[in-house]
Amino acid sequence: MQDQEMTQSWSGLGVGTDRETFLRHVAQQLPDYSAEQAVEAVFCALTQRLPGGIVQQLMEQLTPDVRELVGRCQKRGDAPPTKLDRDDFYLHVANHLNAEPENMRLVLHGVFAALHTQITEAESEKIASQLPDYVKGTWLNSRRGVDRPY
Repeated sequence: MQDQEMTQSWSGLGVGTDRETFLRHVAQQLPDYSAEQAVEAVFCALTQRLPGGIVQQLMEQLTPDVRELVGRCQKRGDAPPTKLDRDDFYLHVANHLNAEPENMRLVLHGVFAALHTQITEAESEKIASQLPDYVKGTWLNSRRGVDRPY
């Protein structure tokens, strides 16, 4: 395995890691959840909230094996975003994980931090510009390495 694949810090260069390293990064952030289920839950909610074109650009930056992990949630490139308020967004993730909605900000932060290891800074900024404030703060904090919420 190359050193680049072992890097768990966000480079901002879109030098995605393999699936195993990506999931290990999520598991370190979220030891109480299945990493695969957390990624799928967050990505499904995120792709509902983002325009289809942004989702497609995000998918293109993921490595093929990570893309396969989240591909079940992908929507068409021309699909408009779904309006979800904060409670609906958190509930969507919680239902997917069969977990309490109060813990979902922690889950979002953990998965977002891992996603940032996969994408460029420019892509991250595009995504942030499309997110509502209640998710944008967590997205930006996870990119900056701010301590995860408890």
